[in-house]
Amino acid sequence: MVPPQPRRKGIVLRTTTAHWFPVASALLLVGWGANQFASLLAFYQQQHGFSQLAVTSMLGIYVAGLIPALLLGGRLSDALGRKPATFAALAMTVVASGAMVFGPWAPTMLFVGRFLAGIATGVAMAAGSSWVKELSQPPWDERAGHNSGARRASLFTTAGFWLGPVVSGLLANYAPAPEILPYLFHIVLCLPLMLLLAKVPDVVASAPAATTPNIASHYAYPDGGRRFWRVVAPGAPWVFGSGTLGFAVVPALLTGLGDHVLLYSTAAVALTLGAGVAVQALARRVDSERSAAATLTAISTTVVGLLIALMTALTQFAWLGLLASTLLGAGYGLILVAGLSETQRLSSSRALGRNSGQFYVLAYAGFLAPTIWAFAAQWFEPLQLLLAVLGLGVVSLLTIAVNSQKFLPARALSSTGESA
Repeated sequence: MVPPQPRRKGIVLRTTTAHWFPVASALLLVGWGANQFASLLAFYQQQHGFSQLAVTSMLGIYVAGLIPALLLGGRLSDALGRKPATFAALAMTVVASGAMVFGPWAPTMLFVGRFLAGIATGVAMAAGSSWVKELSQPPWDERAGHNSGARRASLFTTAGFWLGPVVSGLLANYAPAPEILPYLFHIVLCLPLMLLLAKVPDVVASAPAATTPNIASHYAYPDGGRRFWRVVAPGAPWVFGSGTLGFAVVPALLTGLGDHVLLYSTAAVALTLGAGVAVQALARRVDSERSAAATLTAISTTVVGLLIALMTALTQFAWLGLLASTLLGAGYGLILVAGLSETQRLSSSRALGRNSGQFYVLAYAGFLAPTIWAFAAQWFEPLQLLLAVLGLGVVSLLTIAVNSQKFLPARALSSTGESA
């Protein structure tokens, strides 16, 4: 007997909505590979005699691969398709982990692995997040909301950034072969995903030519670029700026931790990154194409976190520091979803990868926050630096608030009765 029509539709719907999941999982595992090294820094120093300069340089060379990949990876995916770019990023993170297996005996391989991990992360974030967005809308996903793509991409990316160092740290401390097992475990997770990713349709490559917009402008409407630079760009550096301040600067504000400094720093990392993952469901509720409500909520959360960090420095209450780290982590997660959602709404379909890469470059500028803090600390007290950072946060908040309802797309303007 032929099944009734509604049942057949339900089966098709469940099949198509699964397409975004392997792509988002690729973002998770590439993010995992990017951060798994962070938990092993002390191990390489203690067990293999690596200098502080060596391990810091290994962190730095990651950025040397990341930034060009963010700028070029999205553009290549716009031209050649999301699938080859994302697949190449997943394959490269496997090669990076494979190279780092040999690090203790050939330290050059750690540099090679970190550089490749940076390239993989940049390409995946620019191309993969665009692919997730395109697969999170009709006809691929009939049930997705207007910001489901951005929320899924940011959730899986931040989950990877969090899981990588947590799992590698646990394996290094409690499992055999700590120099090898964390990387092999990552490779084992990636290989079957490559088979699943090969079956996902490439939306850009399969899009009919008639539906392709003119990309003389990289934005979906004439004022899209002005909105990007006045609303998205002022908030973007606070993505990783908030996160790194939460786990790299806040613990340093407390001077009486003694032997508990390592435990406290670990807790700060866990709370910052964990809050960044957990809070992202809130961004879906406050995001709107008629304003910058999600971004304003995110920056406000970061400003409150900075205020509590200031109170931590004044009172030296350790629990206040953990609260500050949690709020800064929440700001990090909210700004990532809000900024990526806005960027995706502003972008033409053929320039989505390019604009996503541009957003992430601005976001990664926030990684410089601890370095700038350490450099400025030679002349300024922590309280002075906190007040300066807090002032920058307020300026960003006011800039976005002033432009919140300007340069909107026509459909949003018509629903609010405003004009550009």
